[in-house]
Amino acid sequence: MSLKLSNLVTLLLNLFLFLVIKPISPAQAASSLDLKVFPPTAYLAVKPGAAINHEVKLKNDGLYTLEITPVLVDFKTDERSGQVILQQKSDFKHLNLDGDPEKWGRSFVLKPSEEQNLNFVIAFPSDAAFAEHRLAILFQARQLSYASVSNSDTLISAVLASNVILLASPDEQNRGELIIEEFKVPRVADSFVGFNFSAMVRNIGINAVPIDGHIKISHWPSPSPEIYELYPDMVLADDKRLVRAMSEAELSEIEALEQQKEVLTASGENFEALKADFIRQKLRTNFFYKKAFLIGAYDLELKVGDDILQKRVVVLPFSALAIAMLLPPLFWLANLLSKSLKK
Repeated sequence: MSLKLSNLVTLLLNLFLFLVIKPISPAQAASSLDLKVFPPTAYLAVKPGAAINHEVKLKNDGLYTLEITPVLVDFKTDERSGQVILQQKSDFKHLNLDGDPEKWGRSFVLKPSEEQNLNFVIAFPSDAAFAEHRLAILFQARQLSYASVSNSDTLISAVLASNVILLASPDEQNRGELIIEEFKVPRVADSFVGFNFSAMVRNIGINAVPIDGHIKISHWPSPSPEIYELYPDMVLADDKRLVRAMSEAELSEIEALEQQKEVLTASGENFEALKADFIRQKLRTNFFYKKAFLIGAYDLELKVGDDILQKRVVVLPFSALAIAMLLPPLFWLANLLSKSLKK
């Protein structure tokens, strides 16, 4: 009996020690390091021979003191979704914290609930070439230990970026130019299945420019076409990107949501978060067109700026035709098997 009691005490003690000294879970770590940066992305233009100030705001909403180290690197995109791919370093010399290049790599401390505005000076020489630069201001954050701010032991760390698309330009003229890179549309499709389509654009200009245009689907005898409005995603110079779009019906849903803004806000809802979540769910790069039954020729028109490309999809009930063609031989085979079994 005493042995059983001893085992129970040992079990309870081990459970207590586990609950008290168990390591920090990933979820707890994420909540303890909560660093916010604004703006996440900035598009700036500077004339050669001139300088501007660019302010970046950091706020520590986490539980512990952070050691922040700013680093400047170049970035490129995946040339599909606009996803940023950070590079190892940057040779760009004209963007510095407080105009001092020595401050790159120099750490500073940000306490819980503390906010700091960092002033970056961008100064181009008078002979700077007309070009677009893709830069990422990285903030390497280390959570300092409980003992001391100067203690080098850390619990968790993270890296945040504030991206800067910087144009050296003598004027404010827009020199971005989008063209259609590809418009994927099948030549034939099944009436009962529907069809997919997608589009990619390329910027052959010198500066970043937003996507503007639509995808229109026309089908006789329908009196009016269905239109997908392209989302104004930015495409960087000499870069390409899949277009995102929403149908007119989905845009109407956003308008209906806008009309409920006051009611939703009064009831305690975060209207902007609801709207952003709706847009995030509806926007897509791979489109699927499906109705109860499709048949005939469907003309698709992609318009991006002044560039227009048209394609046609012929939709027929291929699955039904295939079944109809297979029925006679299947019927003949069934009869043959039936006769052979009777013998």
